[in-house]
Order: sequence, then C-alpha cells, then structure tokens
Amino acid sequence: MKILLAVLPTIILAAYSQLISKWRVTVLAGSDEVPASALARVFQYLTDPYIISSYAFALLSSIAWLYVLEKYPVSSAFPVYIGVLFAVVAIGSALLLKEHISLQHLVGLALILAGVIVVSRAV
Repeated sequence: MKILLAVLPTIILAAYSQLISKWRVTVLAGSDEVPASALARVFQYLTDPYIISSYAFALLSSIAWLYVLEKYPVSSAFPVYIGVLFAVVAIGSALLLKEHISLQHLVGLALILAGVIVVSRAV
C-alpha cells in the first residue's frame, strides 16, 4: 500500500494533464475561430494557458516519478502507476468531460484495479 501512496502524486499530476488537455482541445476545436491550417492549430494549442499548465503538470509528474523510482522497483511501480492512472483518467473523463463509460469498460477497470492491488501487496 505504501507504493500506491508514493505513486499518487505522479498519478494526480498526470491525470490533470490528460484531462485538461482533452478539455481544452475540445473547447478550442469547437470555437468559431478554429485556424484552417494544422500548423496554426498547433500554435493555438501550444499557446493556450490551460494546455501550457497541462504540460507543466506533466513535467511535475515526471519529477515526482523520479522519487518513486528511487524507492521502488520499476517492475512494481509502473504497473501500479499505469493501472491507477488509467482508472482515474477514465472516471475523471466521465465525471468532468461527460464521456461515456460502457459496462465492458467498467469490467476492464475492475480487473486492472484488482491487478494493481495484487502488485502493490507484493512490494
């Protein structure tokens, strides 16, 4: 269980990054001022303050991950990180972005979280 607590800051920071990026890209793509060229669209995305914050949080997540790597084997830490991150982003996308989660998706999440529990107890 200690591994989950150690990985949690990395997960929260990475989940913020993913959810904010998706939200802003959706908002910007649906606005009246969508640039015609792909290069102009990329520039619009990369200069958006929310997307910049999502990149900053991704960087902070990477720094927090280094702490985890100091303390735990990557063979245990990475599955916990990816599994819980997957669940947090899926639930966050349903709650915040109103994305649909199917029954199969929920079953998959339950199986992943069961695997996370098994791996986190092995450390």
